[in-house]
Amino acid sequence: MTKPVLIMTRPGPSAKAFVQSLPPDLREKLSVVISPLLQIDATDARVDMAGVAGVIFTSAHGVAHGPQPQACPVFCVGPKTTEAAVEKGWAAQTAGQDADELVETLVAMRPNFPLLHISGQHQRGDIAAKLTRVGLLTRQAIVYEQALLPLTALAKSRLGSGTHCIVPLFSPRTAVQFAAQCHDLRNVSILALSPAVSETLVGKGPKQLLTANEPTAASMRLALETLV
Repeated sequence: MTKPVLIMTRPGPSAKAFVQSLPPDLREKLSVVISPLLQIDATDARVDMAGVAGVIFTSAHGVAHGPQPQACPVFCVGPKTTEAAVEKGWAAQTAGQDADELVETLVAMRPNFPLLHISGQHQRGDIAAKLTRVGLLTRQAIVYEQALLPLTALAKSRLGSGTHCIVPLFSPRTAVQFAAQCHDLRNVSILALSPAVSETLVGKGPKQLLTANEPTAASMRLALETLV
């Protein structure tokens, strides 16, 4: 019996980490192909921390490419980002599972100090603008770019082979990129991180379109295990 093909579209290190986090018995049931649809590149921009009394991180990439830790509170999206920030030395806490939850948390807390959102070039939610509109002065510093990549030849071959392929998609931008490169989804099961991701694939005709219960890697692993 041919194994389903798990096509990972996250940047290389993140894709490999997700696969390694799967239970061994689940990994054995899958043929893994890593085909990143994004490449993370540092902007090398100098982050001006003058006047900043609080920091927002919405991804581990922001932490990795951001400045050295400062003595200020840090608000993060999701446990992985929080973990990366703590490991780097920031006094970090999780303030939501996605950008909307983080905004809600900060609006409820109403910190009375200037905030800095350290992010990538492409980010959902327009956090700095939303917080500033409600009186929480926030500016944005872009420390990395996310360049789109094509599917690899191996990924295209597997997708066109008629074999059942499972594709976890972690952002609306990569979902759009994937759909643009794979026009026949009849043998493809999509695992979407959030409703915002799955909405981009409505009407594209995948074999299955499943949305994780929470926008976390743990929830994506559970959805994958249930599917397999």
